[in-house]
Amino acid sequence: MNTGRPNGPRAGAPAANSSANTSANAGASEGARLDARQTKTLARLSAAVLALAAEQSIADVTVSRLAATAGVHRSTVYEYAASPAALLQRVLRAQLDELRAAYLVDVAPDDAAAAISGVTRAVLRHVDEHDAVYRRGLGLAGAEAGLHAMLSEHFQGSIELLLDQHSVSVPAADELERRTIERYLADGIIGAIEVWLTRPRPRDVDALLGLLERLTPPWWPDR
Repeated sequence: MNTGRPNGPRAGAPAANSSANTSANAGASEGARLDARQTKTLARLSAAVLALAAEQSIADVTVSRLAATAGVHRSTVYEYAASPAALLQRVLRAQLDELRAAYLVDVAPDDAAAAISGVTRAVLRHVDEHDAVYRRGLGLAGAEAGLHAMLSEHFQGSIELLLDQHSVSVPAADELERRTIERYLADGIIGAIEVWLTRPRPRDVDALLGLLERLTPPWWPDR
């Protein structure tokens, strides 16, 4: 999706392709609930779980190994997530939520196409930056990682935000049709991303963005 701000995200928004920045700020939306020590610990756990998930299936990462990699006690991990897979989802979701907040909040209808295109480009760069994680975590082989469900929930949430704030409208006769459209758009993007990740680097983000714009229905404002 793009930005209701044709020239990019609002001032002060995080760079879309800076893992050091976004990992350190994973859970930034929870900042009001975390003290300085907890924020530092979460940043260490975030960096550790991303590194481990890039090396092997997150389902094979033990809590003990995650704790050792982050330099924390095993019990500390459970203060932030029930499992390594749950922590990975939390970290990636925090980064994605930052992008949604930067691009889609309070977007005017006239700016919706630019906003949707901008946030979609930013999400694709996020996925490409963490390609090893997503290649392992998407699809049937990565079902235990839960990344497909996490991404689907994120995309559906972004669409719901745009609909609820009247940035866009969809041809839905009732709530069930609206939910169907949200799911159709969200999971279609994920399927395209899975195929795109089979390409070797460097991957062309703009080429996939252009393909997605050709595939989406004409009433969806992404062009």
